[in-house]
Parts: sequence; structure tokens; C-alpha cells
Amino acid sequence: MLAGLAPLLASLAAMDATAFVQRLRRNAILYALVLLFVLTAYGTLVAAAAIAIAQSFGAVMALLIVAGAALFLALVLFLVARGKARAEEKRKREAAANSGSKALMVTAALSMLPVVAKSRPLALVALAGGLGFLAMKSIGTAAPMSGGRKGGAPVDEDEPYR
Repeated sequence: MLAGLAPLLASLAAMDATAFVQRLRRNAILYALVLLFVLTAYGTLVAAAAIAIAQSFGAVMALLIVAGAALFLALVLFLVARGKARAEEKRKREAAANSGSKALMVTAALSMLPVVAKSRPLALVALAGGLGFLAMKSIGTAAPMSGGRKGGAPVDEDEPYR
């Protein structure tokens, strides 16, 4: 029964792959044409800007202004990309450092687990410590200390009990 199913699945996969490749080729050609017309429009826009500037400053100065503006925009984009890359690298380093220390703590805790499990006093101390940690964590999230009184009004130095 499964032997008859394999050729059917293979032909179904081949049909989907053929359709996918045809769609990919069609989209690649269409996007290439779109890119061609966008670049043509961009070039025409730059030429129009240069002609408009040339009427005020002269042809050579207009081309220098357009080239300088293009270099300035390229520099700004380069600096933005470089800043984002540095921020991403920093975030990756911090994540690696945090996960490394967490992994080290988990490994140390797991390596001590057999010793704690065999010793009843150590198991009770670990249980009490865990419960204390959970209690402090739940107290910290339930009622954070804000430094003020109930009602949110700040304490007046001159009249603290009004």
C-alpha cells in the first residue's frame, strides 16, 4: 500500500517544485524590470536637480553639489548601518555572557543535586532557601516599595503627618 503512495507523493512534490520555480523566475524578471524603471526615474530626478541647480550656480558647481549631497547621504546611511551593527554585536555579547553565567549556575546546581538529595539537612536548607526566594520575589512584585505613602502623595518635609 505504501509502495503505491510514494510515486504519488513524488509527482505531487515535483509539480509544486515546478510551479515554484516558474513563479520564482516570473517574479525575478518582473522585479528586475521594476528596478530598471526605478533607477531610470532616479537618474532623471538627479539630472533634473542638477539642471535646476545649474541655473543658479553654473553647471560645474551644480554637479559638485549633487555629488556632494549623494556622498553625504551615503555617509549618513553607512554610519547608521554601522551603529546598528555595533548595537547588535553588543546585544549578542551581553546575551552570550548572561546565558553563559546562567548555564554555569544551572550546571553547578545540578552537579550538587545528588549531594543535597542524600543529605536530609541540606535538602531542608535548600527547600527553605527556595521557598524564601519565591516568597521575596512574590512580595517584591505584589507591593513594590515606592518611597511614598499610601495614596501616592509625596511626603512634605514640614508636615509629615497631615
